[in-house]
Amino acid sequence: MEALKDGGVGGRGTRKSREAASTRRDFRARDARCVVLAGGADETNPLTRGRARSAVHLGGAYRVIDFPLTNLINSGMRQVYVLTQYNSHSLVTHVNRAFPMEMFGNNNEGFVEVLPTSQTREHGETWSMGSADCVARHLTHGSLTKHSFDMRLEDECLQRHGSLEACAANQTDGITIVLAAEQLYTMDFNKLLEAHLKSEADVTVATCDQVTAENASRLGIMDVDEHTSSILSFIEKPSADQLLEFMQCSTENELLECKLNANMGVYVFNNSALEELLRDSKNPAEERHEFGRDIIPHAVNAGYDVRSYKHSGYWKPLRTLADIYEANISVATGGDAASLIDFDRLVYTKPNFLPPNTFYGSSLTERSIISDGCVIRDGAKIINSIVGPCTVIDKNVDLEGVVVVGRDEILKRSGGDKVADIGANTIIRKCMVDSDAVIGANVRILNEAGIQELDRTEDGYIISEGIVTILGGAVIPDGFTI
Repeated sequence: MEALKDGGVGGRGTRKSREAASTRRDFRARDARCVVLAGGADETNPLTRGRARSAVHLGGAYRVIDFPLTNLINSGMRQVYVLTQYNSHSLVTHVNRAFPMEMFGNNNEGFVEVLPTSQTREHGETWSMGSADCVARHLTHGSLTKHSFDMRLEDECLQRHGSLEACAANQTDGITIVLAAEQLYTMDFNKLLEAHLKSEADVTVATCDQVTAENASRLGIMDVDEHTSSILSFIEKPSADQLLEFMQCSTENELLECKLNANMGVYVFNNSALEELLRDSKNPAEERHEFGRDIIPHAVNAGYDVRSYKHSGYWKPLRTLADIYEANISVATGGDAASLIDFDRLVYTKPNFLPPNTFYGSSLTERSIISDGCVIRDGAKIINSIVGPCTVIDKNVDLEGVVVVGRDEILKRSGGDKVADIGANTIIRKCMVDSDAVIGANVRILNEAGIQELDRTEDGYIISEGIVTILGGAVIPDGFTI
């Protein structure tokens, strides 16, 4: 894979952005249009067979989508669109309940709107071909404009700009923030916007240099001018040899000393530049469907002014089952991911009106999260684990390194007795238990053979990347061994 080189100064889009710079000097966070790409698909991940990746549970009480949306709202963003496609039902339901318009006040001061993908005559019988194609389709059909919100601000806009023509120009030369939903980090988007406006760039890409050469093969890596923050070249998901050449290193040991600037999948576009780039992407001779793989490298190569904004702090893209498992365990055990949940910073999610937890007899819990509505019975031992809402743990259950997603309400027998989600004397290690699964008594889930990949869907479980996943709704019988 050949890295794209800098196209020089004064490329397409640059002049237009310079002319619009004075119009945007008084730009505010609430004026930014925010587009959250939440259509990520991964059919190989057992947790995303029936849900979008951004709808996966995290930390016992949250979904992955809660964290990017929280970042935007805590930064004062008020125009947020969530674009969906793959297995979107649970995601749409969650976002609508977690982020109602009422949370922005009684004066219609903001919104989080879910926009599903659709097939149209213009695009034929195809779904969106990628993240950029998805945004382009919605822009074409005008669905990324909230007319009622714009009309409510018309008087204020007139006061600021003096005429409707100036208002329209300000909106045309406004700013769009595009970000992937399947990533975990904490960011003040005001600082990102400030850096973008100060540099007068066409595009700003949030980058993180806390990545290893081992992880680089799954990411986009950029060469950044440390003095100007200009992105000089870009390579997507390089092999080990390609990375050595790109970083101009002769040995792997030398590469270990280099700082790798990874694309976080968070972009700030001037609207004029975004529209140009997406319009150009429809060229049949060279169609470009993805922001990271296609649009950003093309912008660098075509001479747009593309800058880097360096993010410091925790960042984890969630692409695999192992990523999701490790992030959950890190939250529970006070690792780096625990910084996502802070008493000084609200994290918004769907409210659950559940009773408090009940602990019967003597049980042991260490470095773990027990969500609301749970019942923990005598002798249970829970270490380095997460127990999701409304989970009943029976007597002498032993969990270590286990993430139990939980359920919406406690199961009860016809007589009113609570049904154990994990039966008595069961021992489980390094396992994800998806929603509504029931595990019987005296079960052993240990994977002592160290199996890395195994599909036993018919028995209710899959082993992927060495992690056992009990599938959603599965029933594991008494005495079963994995």
